[in-house]
Amino acid sequence: MQRLDRTTSLAALAVLAVVGAACGTTDPASQERLPPIVTTTPTTTTTTTTLPPEDILYVVQSGDSLTAIAERFGVTVNAIVERNALASDAIQAGQELEIPRAMLVIDDSAATTAP
Repeated sequence: MQRLDRTTSLAALAVLAVVGAACGTTDPASQERLPPIVTTTPTTTTTTTTLPPEDILYVVQSGDSLTAIAERFGVTVNAIVERNALASDAIQAGQELEIPRAMLVIDDSAATTAP
């Protein structure tokens, strides 16, 4: 019986040595400490719209049209379309439009000079 116990113990020791080697527990690199895990901090980005001081940010109301808005602010429909890079004249309630400041145009082609 004693011989069987010794054989069993040797076999168990051999199995443990094989398993230990396969798992890398005898390799010095496997016993080194890993560097700390780098964590990231969540960040939030915001987008702001900066208008030139003379421009107006207008929120389209139900029933508005570009023509009515242009007349209200004394600008052309084309000026609003260009400033907002609109693909068409279609606008929706709640949409924000940048309205350029109206420019006074003086037509001096009809001006006459005294002789």
